[in-house]
Amino acid sequence: MQASDRFNINSQLEHLQAKYVGTGHADLTRFEWAVNIQRDSYASYIGHYPMLAYFAIAENESIGRERYNFMQLKCCFLVAYLLREMKTEELLRDFNSTTGASYVQP
Repeated sequence: MQASDRFNINSQLEHLQAKYVGTGHADLTRFEWAVNIQRDSYASYIGHYPMLAYFAIAENESIGRERYNFMQLKCCFLVAYLLREMKTEELLRDFNSTTGASYVQP
């Protein structure tokens, strides 16, 4: 492989990363990439009715309940991501200031 081939491949990869959000970027951590994959998977399951029906039949749940469960899981991953990225004290301070609660970390 020549140097020009490597440059061409890298420039194509940079172009794809700029064009499509799901392809990531150079500073993307493994955790962020995994959260993106999981979030996109659950969004796909919710958006494609036959796949949602398949999961509902497999788990013996209604389609609406299965959709609700997937939406709850999707939110949990985003909260886990936020907890990991933000400092816990900052998150609690923001939570307490917006809700008027006085929750302290145990």
